[in-house]
Amino acid sequence: MPANPADLISWTSEWSGVRVTVVGLGEVGFSVVDTLAELGAEVTAVYSGPVGDRATIAGVLGVSLFEESTDSEMTSRVLSTPADLIVLAPEWEPELGLENEVWNDGVSVWSDVEFSVRVADKQGEPPPMVFLAGEQAPAIADAAQRIFLHAQVRAARAGVDAPPVLDALRHPDGTDAVLWTLSSRQLWRMGRELSTARRPVLTVSIDDAGELGSEFLEALYTQTVHACVYRRAGERTEQAVENAFVVEGCRAIGVAIDTPGMSDLGRVEDIICDRAFLPDRKDRALELCTVDELEKAGFQTPEEVEVALAAFAVVRALDVAPEVIGGALQVPGWPSQK
Repeated sequence: MPANPADLISWTSEWSGVRVTVVGLGEVGFSVVDTLAELGAEVTAVYSGPVGDRATIAGVLGVSLFEESTDSEMTSRVLSTPADLIVLAPEWEPELGLENEVWNDGVSVWSDVEFSVRVADKQGEPPPMVFLAGEQAPAIADAAQRIFLHAQVRAARAGVDAPPVLDALRHPDGTDAVLWTLSSRQLWRMGRELSTARRPVLTVSIDDAGELGSEFLEALYTQTVHACVYRRAGERTEQAVENAFVVEGCRAIGVAIDTPGMSDLGRVEDIICDRAFLPDRKDRALELCTVDELEKAGFQTPEEVEVALAAFAVVRALDVAPEVIGGALQVPGWPSQK
């Protein structure tokens, strides 16, 4: 008898024979389909639009395929297909009324985020996961990755403007950390899930005036283990951190271009300082770099400096030494450089 989806908490769980419908066959949807096929599940993929050779490869993997013309037809197909579990790929973004029909049908529904974190232990201990969201999330993740790599930490980018997260989690060599940028639809789905598996080490957003509403931000920060990074001058991000249900001991880390309070990163005269990740943060601050070093690396506008501060918070939270940051900024080729 197939396992209860609630019991599928690991790569080593009994996936064999579990009937899973994956909705969407873009890059992420295909990575989910491919992973489930490797796990031995009975996979059905429902999709629309051109998908290149993904459908052909999925067919070779033994996946049942249904191509539909519209979101409405896809929804009807999903609801009529026997399944123990439905996984929604981020490339499928129907009207919420249609998607709610799927959520309310009585079958277990997961976002691709929920599925991916449950199988993140393929190579052993799951790597630390950093969730980022908002308009500046890709830039923060790119900057943090450059610093990590300079520090010899193998940090993989995934999500928006990056490869599927399962590519990193399934890589034979593993990875030391995952920087995962999430879309607003993924956050909406995460807000619907009663997840026990999703426990990001770090969550980051400085999106206070962008597309993310408070409910999206709260979904991002929920169940964070170590620290929630937010825009300290931003009412929405700060309120979302306060309202989110996080793991006991999780800290709120503010970033802003002014004098940092305790547990913040900020600027004191011409120095970028860390008052968050040191034992005696009440009385001291660590120098991370100078404003001049930031400007030479291309972080010149207030918005770009906030991106840098958020990236510094990410790497400091995962124990990159302060002096490494200044050194990383000296390396040519920063994306923000003109």
